[in-house]
Amino acid sequence: MYKELEDVKVVFFDLDDTLYDQLKPFSLALESENLTIEPALIEPLFKKVRFYSDLLWKTYTNGKIDLDELRTKRLIMACNDYNVDLTLEKAKMIQASYEKQQNSIKPFSDVESLIINLQEYKKMVGIITNGPLEHQYKKIKALQLHRLISRDKIFISDSIGIAKPDKRIFHYVQKQVEVNSNQCCYIGDNWENDIISPIEAGWKTVWFNHRNRDPETNHSPIKEIVEYKNFMV
Repeated sequence: MYKELEDVKVVFFDLDDTLYDQLKPFSLALESENLTIEPALIEPLFKKVRFYSDLLWKTYTNGKIDLDELRTKRLIMACNDYNVDLTLEKAKMIQASYEKQQNSIKPFSDVESLIINLQEYKKMVGIITNGPLEHQYKKIKALQLHRLISRDKIFISDSIGIAKPDKRIFHYVQKQVEVNSNQCCYIGDNWENDIISPIEAGWKTVWFNHRNRDPETNHSPIKEIVEYKNFMV
């Protein structure tokens, strides 16, 4: 088991849409705020929101917009691509509902089993995530993952001043846990943040491609999975 991780000492996970299904609270938020959209367009709209979130993240980290503006702007831009008229006030209401729905998130199937199994195989397990400290840790607690992963193995970008896709965040983490880059593996869903960035930092990666996206570059993760049970064989 885990032959790809034979030389790996630490395994870190991304959080959003890697450890839980980010689409579920998004869908519930749209429903609760009565946004008129075809059901078949909800997942494509969600992917567009993620796309614009990544695009605007650099503007946010440069201090040109604040987090609230990023969150509403990404939704308005995504809706515009699907000819859905969305006012700023409505976008704020959807965002507020989305954050409320995140209080009830559940881990993907087999996440807890995988973490426990990795720890039984003497692998250090942690989380590296972009976002505000309190907001991200609140989600980790909602997922009950703080029971499995110690606080000193959870790295949140706003608390350390470096965010993905800046590869320095991976250099920072490996120094904190005192291992070499070739002994580290990162598991995530986003190609730029979770595959390119850690590979450029010398880490191994596993692509959790449950949204069936295409690779964006010729970087090579050691494994691609769509369910965590695929990694436990």
